[in-house]
Order: sequence, then C-alpha cells, then structure tokens
Amino acid sequence: MHARVAALEARIEDLLALVAKQQARIEILEKASGSGPGGPPQSSPAVEPEAVRKPKGRSPGHPGTSWSLPAVEPQVVELQLTHCPDCGGKLSELIDVQEHTVVDLPEQIEPLITQYRHERRYCARCKKTVRAPRAPHEPPHGHFGIRLLSRIAEWKTQLGIPFTKIHDLLASVFEIQIPRSTLPGMVARVGRWLLPVHRRLIEDLKAAPVKHADETTWPVSGKNGWAWLFATKEISVFLMEPTRGAVVPEKVFDGHIDGTLVSDDYGVYLDLADERQSCWAHLLREAKEVAAVSRAPVAIRLREELQSIFEDAEIVAAASATLTPRALQREIARIEERIANLCKGRSKVDGVEHLKNRIARQREALLTFLRCPGVDPTNNLGERKIRKLVLVRNVSGGSRSWDGARAHGTLASCLDSLAHLKSSFVDLVRRHAMPARFCASFASVVTA
Repeated sequence: MHARVAALEARIEDLLALVAKQQARIEILEKASGSGPGGPPQSSPAVEPEAVRKPKGRSPGHPGTSWSLPAVEPQVVELQLTHCPDCGGKLSELIDVQEHTVVDLPEQIEPLITQYRHERRYCARCKKTVRAPRAPHEPPHGHFGIRLLSRIAEWKTQLGIPFTKIHDLLASVFEIQIPRSTLPGMVARVGRWLLPVHRRLIEDLKAAPVKHADETTWPVSGKNGWAWLFATKEISVFLMEPTRGAVVPEKVFDGHIDGTLVSDDYGVYLDLADERQSCWAHLLREAKEVAAVSRAPVAIRLREELQSIFEDAEIVAAASATLTPRALQREIARIEERIANLCKGRSKVDGVEHLKNRIARQREALLTFLRCPGVDPTNNLGERKIRKLVLVRNVSGGSRSWDGARAHGTLASCLDSLAHLKSSFVDLVRRHAMPARFCASFASVVTA
C-alpha cells in the first residue's frame, strides 16, 4: 500500500511538472508572438499587403515610447476669432479652444559667465595674507565651470562626438570659443576627479551576487589595447588595459570572483568564479554559422538539436518557481543528458567537431541559470553595455594616449552607473571636483 501511494505521489509530481512546463511554454510563445499578456493582440489585415513591411513602433512585448513635454512653463499665444477667416461672416458663441503645443529652441543660447571675487586680507595671527574660500559651485581651478566640463566629458564619452565637432558645437550654438587642443585635457581632468567613484564601483561590483564580463579591442596610439567590462544591471566597470590576459580579472577580483559570472567561454574566466554561466547566445550563433558555412546535414541537425535543448531549458527555467526541488533536479538531469548525447561521436566536418568540443568544455556551465535563480542564460547584458563603447570606438578609432583611454573608461563607468550612484552626472562631478594637486593619476590595474 505504501509503495502504491509513493508511486501515485511521484506520478502526481510528474504531472504537475508537466502542467507547469506547458504553462511556461504557452507564456513564452504568447510573449514572442505578442498575442498574450506580454504584448498587444495581433489581428490579420483585411487585405494582404503586396510587400512585407516592417511594422511601425517597437516589437510586440516591448514597452512603447513617445515624446514628452519638458518641465518648463509654456509661453501662451491666444489666437482669437472675431469673424470667419474664410468668408468674413459673423460667428457663434465660443465652442472650445484647440491647443497646439510646439517645442522649439531659443533664438540664442547664451553662456552663463560668473565672476567670483575673492577678498584677500592680512591675518596678524597667522602672519600671512589669506583669501576668501571657494564658493560652493565654483570650480577648483581654471576658467570653465562644472556644467561645461561635465557636458563636454559626456558628449565625448557617451555620445562619441569627436573633439573637433565639440569645438564647433560650442562655438556655433553657445558662442564659447575653446581651442580644440584644450578639450582632451578638460575630459581627462573630469576623469581624474571621478577616479574615487570608479574604485567604489569596483568594490560594489565585487559584492554583487551575479556579474557579467566581456571585452573588446580599444586601440591606443595606433596599437591594440583592450577594453574590459565587468557589470551588473546597474553597475558598469570599464577598464582599459594593454593585455587580454587573465591577470586583469584576477587583479580586479583579487584572484577569485564570489558569486556567479556570466560570460562567453573565453579561457581566462573558466576557473575564476564560484559558479559560471556560459553564454548560450554565443554557442547558438556559432552553431548557426557552422551550419550556414558547411551546409552539411550533420551540422544542420546539430544546430537544430542545440536550439531545441536551449528552448527546453528556457521552459524549465520559466516553470522552476512552481516545480518541486526534486522535479527540478530531474528536469536538469534530463537536459544534461541531452547535452551529453549531443557531444557523443566524432564528425569529419571540422566545424562540427570544433563545436562539439566547445559544448563539451562548457557542459558544467550551460545550465547554471536553472540552478541559480536570477542568472541569465546569455551574456546579452554585457554585450549591450560594451556595444556603447564599440560604437564610440568605431567613430574615434580609440585613444591617443593611455591617460585618455583610462579617462574614457572611468567616465563611461560613471555615466553608465548613475542609477546605482543615485546622482546626475553634473552633481557627481561637482561633488568630486578638487584641485589638481589632490587628484590621483590614472594607472593600470595590472601594475597596481
């Protein structure tokens, strides 16, 4: 009798797991098609269009966007009617007033010039001449204010505007004439001010339970350098280094990463973290490329099976909250077996054999997102964040000096982490502005 009850309970657990997976599959499909709660309902057009056109607006399931009025009191222009503008006839009583709101720029944006007059007096007790202290918003030195310095640093770092165009923009729009050769030094000055913030971001990143990592090239003086990214959803830490070696993440994380690291299967990350999630997007992309290049049936089957395994794992992840621990472990073991079977045998197609070896090398890190809630199966977050740096690099070609490169990394880190820092960029710069003699110098983490 006890054995029969245990068998029935196991059967019920299996059926509940199946129901949870089917519900998760339905939700995933509805979100992808935009026909469920995750997106707007889709309706078939009355007439089939002759050509397929990209629909307006964002993809189904993504939040819509629209413009909004600036928080400024509008200037109101009253347009009244005394007679018909078409025939000149008499008009009735007022029906209503239609508003047409227009956002424009002022005829001229004038710069704000402030002259700080510091009194100097002689102190008999100190036996020296003293000067009135600096005003709260007064920069520590130089003739350019915090807002101007911050905007130039932001335009260069986040928007990727070249210094020559920043020079032209300041002259044509704001009537501020600054030599182009002065601009790099101004950006570097802001970068040095924010070095303590950069170090704080690194410490906050170390304490995060899940981290993402990626890297890309960043030329310096025509020679190849590397831009490293370590990130969470709210924190981004960019580091500019001459090497892509393991010494960089080892130095940043003191030899070991606590928590889970999401990355591709680049070798420097393999044994660095407590847990590691290997990026499925990289793996599926390579499988697609191998199938497209070789066109071998074995390569196409491998890509299809790998895609099927990932979709299966996604469904289990979506249903994991409703699965019992034992049911979840059975699902993970089942998917692990599918991955193991995928790696069996050898292939005469070079690309397929390479891909199988890559899958086998990552096997233990492919399903971490099923065991650890809150871990993404892909490194899309890291790729999106570092993409901003790539776009700037493609315009600027990198940096002319390592100080310029590291200033860019520091500023990019702060600008991309403002939500975590709970501050606007201008306020952040204002709080950390200091005389040059008190500023730290840029340095490599490798030699630190």
